Amino acid sequence: MSLLWSLKHFDAYRKPMDDFRVKTLSGGLVTLIATIAIVLLIVLETKQFLSTEVLEHLFVDSTTSDERVHIEFDITFTKLPCNFITVDVMDVSSEAQENINDDIYRLRLDPEGRNISESAQKIEINQNKTSVETTDVIQEVKCGSCYGAAADGICCNTCDDVKSAYAVKGWQVNIEEVEQCKNDKWVKEFNEHKNEGCRVYGTVKVAKVAGNFHLAPGDPHQAMRSHVHDLHNLDPVKFDASHTVNHVSFGKSFPGKNYPLDGKVNTDNRGGIMYQYYVKVVPTRYDYLDGRVDQSHQFSVTTHKKDLGFRQSGLPGFFLQYEFSPLMVQYEEFRQSFASFLVSLCAIVGGVFAMAQLVDITIYHSSRYMKSRIAGGKLT
Repeated sequence: MSLLWSLKHFDAYRKPMDDFRVKTLSGGLVTLIATIAIVLLIVLETKQFLSTEVLEHLFVDSTTSDERVHIEFDITFTKLPCNFITVDVMDVSSEAQENINDDIYRLRLDPEGRNISESAQKIEINQNKTSVETTDVIQEVKCGSCYGAAADGICCNTCDDVKSAYAVKGWQVNIEEVEQCKNDKWVKEFNEHKNEGCRVYGTVKVAKVAGNFHLAPGDPHQAMRSHVHDLHNLDPVKFDASHTVNHVSFGKSFPGKNYPLDGKVNTDNRGGIMYQYYVKVVPTRYDYLDGRVDQSHQFSVTTHKKDLGFRQSGLPGFFLQYEFSPLMVQYEEFRQSFASFLVSLCAIVGGVFAMAQLVDITIYHSSRYMKSRIAGGKLT
């Protein structure tokens, strides 16, 4: 028992006798405020301890270029019929990308945006067409007009004859105004579906190289190492590519991921507009607290509209031109350790009480000094 009593010599917190303690109103007020401050700080620290922080790192992207990038999209065209829309994925050299995994569908829409398709129709991307169907002759004519594109005495009895005559002159023919082209397949489809819209959605997996992804009217094919769309002599201003971007994303979703194109509306209510989106894709890695790792991408975008009504080169439609950043962003989930949490609580309690004691002593001694001056009659 004497051994236990000898421990009192190691007491660093010696207690004064109650008779020598003085309780003041200011001391009680400071104690109350300090207690409230401690409780609030402990609640905030506990909330932070239970939450997950996300740390951000930036470094050079070292992933292999053989990686395939998953692009998910959902675009609604308000005035562009499904029959004319094709989907193409090109690399930076305007060559069609090969070995692309795709799963793309389209739905016909009425002028009010309601679905009128019996079922979603699958679209194959990069479907090059090197030949086009010939047009039918509407009736037998002895010598059809070439509409000023050929010398007198030359007959243009078919739509193809008129097109050839205009091609020799270097003119642009408007087949809607040509009598021989009234039965043209494209003219028929255009007049039949011109009030319809189309919703195109799906996913593609492309190579991790700069390129473009576009939805545009016409039959696509390669000509002289260039990717072109044959509109079959229909005026580009006839195609209204006004649209709403329901969703565009690169890679998997992760907490806090931003989709800058979602909800983007481009409705100029006129045809012949080439809508271009220049996208900078940043490889992104997200490390979860449980050890899972997701490889994804995020992007920034700049938009541009090109009016083709002034005989400028281009094609009406939706064009997404992307390139990949050489840097990678890593997000890492982090949670404070329990030992750090206890240290923070001790620091809060000890720090607040130390400051409260300093304030209380200052108030106490100041009040005693003022009282002594008043008692001595030295305060004026």
